[in-house]
Amino acid sequence: MMLMVSVQDLYEAKEAVKGKADIVDVKNLKEMTVGSNFPPVIKECRDAFPEKIHVSVTLGVVPNQPGTVALAVYGAAALNATSVKVGFVNTDYDMALRILKECKKSLNGFDTKLIAATFADSHLYKGIDPKSVVKLGEESESDGILIDTLTKDGRNLFDFIKESQLADMVIESKELGMSTALSGSLRLENFDELTRINPDIVGVRGAVCTKGDREGRINGTAVANVKKQLDMRMNEPKITIDGTKLDCKGVIARLEKEMKQLSAGAAVETIVPDAVGRYEVVDWANRKGHSITKELKLKKEYRLIIMKAAV
Repeated sequence: MMLMVSVQDLYEAKEAVKGKADIVDVKNLKEMTVGSNFPPVIKECRDAFPEKIHVSVTLGVVPNQPGTVALAVYGAAALNATSVKVGFVNTDYDMALRILKECKKSLNGFDTKLIAATFADSHLYKGIDPKSVVKLGEESESDGILIDTLTKDGRNLFDFIKESQLADMVIESKELGMSTALSGSLRLENFDELTRINPDIVGVRGAVCTKGDREGRINGTAVANVKKQLDMRMNEPKITIDGTKLDCKGVIARLEKEMKQLSAGAAVETIVPDAVGRYEVVDWANRKGHSITKELKLKKEYRLIIMKAAV
């Protein structure tokens, strides 16, 4: 998973890159919560970094004017943005599709990717159903999808869409060849769910600001911590415990032994034969403060990846 950090200016962009963010997403918080920034700011950020640093542009909420939006998308491409995100409120599916199709045409000859964006809380803003974004992305030939939130009152993405629904949408989008990004007031405590969903991109702002909320300034140290936490959860386990021939006590004993020898953030893969074994392992992990970062139901067995807690 790549880390995307929303920034408002060059100072914040440099802090994000200092913290090893993969994508700098330039936006303007003074125009709604996902507003568009000014061309000189976008150009300044793009010119400051080599091509390997992705600099994306948020158009935020666009009007129901296909020509106007297509022109704005063309402008983002002319500024050499890695990608441009187009989101909708007060619109319907047909209009959103028409706009995105015109945007796709305007990107002909550019390398800039088109991202169909929707909001998990769209029902509060007369927007399109977020569950339709995969279909919208496919029919408009967009390069990827983003699911974000407009509400900034303490609730976040998971307050509006269940983890299982997000996982289904991410898998479906990947199968269609589109990139997947999730954002929306995400916090460190959401990272285990995000790891299980496994989008291509995770977007944050408040979690990496000096005040701990999106009104503060981006802080490079906070970005580095979030990046570290994200990377740790993506580590492949170095040890596999096959518990299919062990009882629950035997599996727990092996886990205790192996975890003592690992550093914080390292992962162990455990295979248990049934739901009872799964329950015991999850209960043990919770009591120890470890994280279940991935879980897969096989034919009868359960495969769990457990990340050692930072002590």
